Amino acid sequence: ERLKDYDLVYLYLCNRSSDKSWKNVIKQYNLTGDNIVHYNLPEAQQSAIEHFLGVTGYPTYKLIDRNGDVLNVNVDPRDLESLAKLLEQMK
Repeated sequence: ERLKDYDLVYLYLCNRSSDKSWKNVIKQYNLTGDNIVHYNLPEAQQSAIEHFLGVTGYPTYKLIDRNGDVLNVNVDPRDLESLAKLLEQMK
């Protein structure tokens, strides 16, 4: 709700889970909406993305701008005020 005024898309990439487990988590945490996208990628694609993004642990949070550039920022998405300030600077 705090970030509703920003044009954001939340992309969730499932990491090596069964389709059943993946769908259960989406339902359990009500992770649905017009600006929420989920993918349960095959292992080879998941590994390629992890390598590209430099993922070393989970969960991993990345901010990608409108041009598709991965930004090198260190903001915990649970810290909504800091995230809102960062998004404001990106406008």
